[in-house]
This record gives sequence, structure tokens and C-alpha cells, in this order.
Amino acid sequence: MIELEGKKVLVIGLGESGAAAALVAAQRGASVKVVDKSVSPLKVIALAALKEAGVEIGLGIEVPDDLNAYDLMVASPGVPDRAPVIVAARQAGVKVMSELELGYRLLEGRTMVAVTGTNGKTTTTRLIGEMLKDGEHGAITCGNIGNPLVGVYGEAGPSDILVIEVSSFQLRNIDEFHARVSVALNVAPDHFDWHRDFSDYCDAKMRLVENMLHHEFLVYNVEDETCLEMALRSRGITLGFAFSKRAESAVWIEEGWIVCGPPLALERIMPVTEIRLAGGHNLQNVMAATATALALGREPEGIRDAVARFEGLEHRMEYVAEVGGVSFYNDSKATNPHATLHSIRAFEQPMVAIMGGRNKGLDFSEVADEVCRRIRDGRMRGLVLVGESSVEIKEAVERVCQRDANGHIILASNLQDSVEKAYSLAEGEGVVVLTPACASFDMFADYKDRGRVFKESVTVFKESRTDADGE
Repeated sequence: MIELEGKKVLVIGLGESGAAAALVAAQRGASVKVVDKSVSPLKVIALAALKEAGVEIGLGIEVPDDLNAYDLMVASPGVPDRAPVIVAARQAGVKVMSELELGYRLLEGRTMVAVTGTNGKTTTTRLIGEMLKDGEHGAITCGNIGNPLVGVYGEAGPSDILVIEVSSFQLRNIDEFHARVSVALNVAPDHFDWHRDFSDYCDAKMRLVENMLHHEFLVYNVEDETCLEMALRSRGITLGFAFSKRAESAVWIEEGWIVCGPPLALERIMPVTEIRLAGGHNLQNVMAATATALALGREPEGIRDAVARFEGLEHRMEYVAEVGGVSFYNDSKATNPHATLHSIRAFEQPMVAIMGGRNKGLDFSEVADEVCRRIRDGRMRGLVLVGESSVEIKEAVERVCQRDANGHIILASNLQDSVEKAYSLAEGEGVVVLTPACASFDMFADYKDRGRVFKESVTVFKESRTDADGE
């Protein structure tokens, strides 16, 4: 366990992770200061508790003048590795670690599962948590999911399994962190507002396996090039998952069933028809969770029961309502083009997609290719675009579709306007899906805020149509 008593600790970022790290460090005897470059951070929490614990709080500070005085800097996930304060700390010889690393050091020796990937992390983390609960063990989901790992310190019992969602931001600044089971779902371009480029992003993800021990497990996507490379670098036991049987597969789909094989016991787990989550990407998430639970000794029957009762999460392919023959889905968590591709491919019935927001430096060309294919074969009725990136996405699609885009792309002023225009494009059938491919920060506090506004907009629209029909 890391020794903090008598140390001077500087925490960067006053969000949930930063506040939790500052509070725990103070409780363990450190002299703590937490700073945030914003004068009024969006997620200031536990200020009273921090002040009561003796934590000094500095707002509107990017690089503290007394940086040299600290023994340790804890960086919140939202602070880029190239931020001036982190660069300056390293130059001054101050030790820099992520909140994830601090939590690991405090909870070292506990059974941990670490889940990473560009998309699907939260769903898979929650699903693994459901699978691992039994009479002997509890399972606590934490990490990037909203409950920081460091915040679990003092709350988790000795038999609790910690299922941790880990991001590339957190992995960048680890030293010793590793887990009993590490899960790599997929790696696609994302977060270029934080990482320098795709190579830098992949390097951060690769750190998941650098401390892995020989008896530990890596569950990985056989059909993802970066995940395959991760498996090659791993020193542990590798459990690949794929849609079909391959040499590397420990879990795969065969004759409509999820099946597992060596190094796991050969058996059929469940028919895919029992999975309530929409889309092939969620089938991958279920396979990854299944491999993880089997690696930790859970029985197939319990795994099957957990999947059958799991309905999914808010803002992730969440069914909202049916209005006049059109089903509305909220996939506000699709904050990059890779996630939006999954959303589009999850449906074969006619679709209208609502896209747009703040681009994170990502390329929309692959989404444009898929949209245009579906416009041409009739599966895509059109796009409704909203937010900062609406014109950028429109131009990307028009470059690929050319004349075929005519009449299929509409710009909207806000989400309420988007819902109304998407319904008109749908022509009384199929689905409308909010799948932004972008961050939410141009118009909303976060993707959750965007999703809630979308659902409220659908409800208002449905009620207005009901009132009109009644008249």
C-alpha cells in the first residue's frame, strides 16, 4: 500500500475522480491541495467534505507557483498528459500518477477486473458485475463508470471483486496497475482532443497489459488489430472472443449459441436469442463478459441468468418510445464515429440518424460510407444534423453520396427540432436513433444531459401528436 502520511500531494482537476483522490489522500495523513483551471468547474462535488478534511482548494489555477514543493501529483482523467501542469511537474521531478494508480496502490491485493475499449466499456463493466455476484462475493463496479476506484477505498469488503472501467486517460499514468482479468473490447480512433494521434492513443491502451502476471487473464477481441497486438504483448493467459471459431477464440458464436472452449471448458453457454441488448457490438460485449466470468470460476447457468435479465443502460441504445409507427432510440453515449457505426449497423429496418455535436478531431469518412450504402439500398431514410459539426458531417456525407444525398440530409437547430424533422423523414416506419458521433459539449453538460434532453423532446413530441389526434 502506498504511504501518504506526511506527504505533500497535489491533485489536478476538481471532478469526481479528483475530489475522491484528494479526500482519501487527506484522510491518510497527506497535506493536500486540489486545483482546477476553471473558476467554476462543472462537477464540483464534496467541497464541504474536502474543506473539513483540511484540503486546500484553488480555482482558476493551471500551474501552481509552488509546484516544486509537492511529493506527488495525482492527475484526473480529464487532464491531458501534455497539459502544462503535468509537463511542468515532470520537469520539476514531481511524481505523476493517475487516480486509477492511486486507487490500485491503496487497494492492492484485492481481486480486480479492468475493462477498456473505445466503445462498450460501461455496458460490459456493468454486465460483468452482474455475472460475478454470488453468495460468497460481492461485485463493485467502479472507475471511469462514475464511481472512482480510489473512492472504493474504505468501502469494499475483503471478498468484493472490483470491476473497473478504465480509460486511456487513466492508463497513461500508471506504474504498477494490473488486474486479475483485463478486458480489451476494441480500439478505434477517438479522443484526439486529449491524445496527440492514434498511435499515442493505442500506446496508452497497451499499458493495460504491461504489468500483467503469468497467472492473470487477458480477454480480448480477436477481430480487432490493436487488441490482437495487446494479446501478443501479454504475459498472461489469453482468452479471445469472436463471432466465429478461430485459432485464438476461447468464446465464439456457433449455431446461434455462445460457446466456449480451451483454455476454458468446452460447453455451450446460452442462445443469442436470450440477449436483450440490440446490435452485434453488444453480442461482443456479452462474449467478453462471459469469458471474464468463466475465468473467475462462475458457472454457465449463473452467467446465462445474468445476461437474460440485463436490459442495458441509459443512453446506450436505449428504447425511448414509439410515435406513429416510428421507434425512437437514445444512443447519446455514441460520442465517436466508431460507436455510431455500431448504432447504424444494429438495425436493418429503415432508419433516420440524428448526429452532430463537438468533433474531437475525428474523421467521419467511414460513417459517411456506411450512411451512403444504406441510403442507396433504402435502409437509411436520412440524417438530421445538429450542433457544431453538422456542416462538417454534411460535407463528408455529400462527398461520398453525391447526388444520392439529395433530400436525405437536414440541418436542425436543436434536439426538439431534430426529433420533429427525423420523424418526417421516417415516413411512419422504422427507427430514429440519436447517435451523435461527437462529444456533447457544444450544447450540453455531458452525454447524459444530451440524452435526457432527447428523451424529453421525444416525450413532448409524442404528447403533441396525441393531443392533435384527439382534436
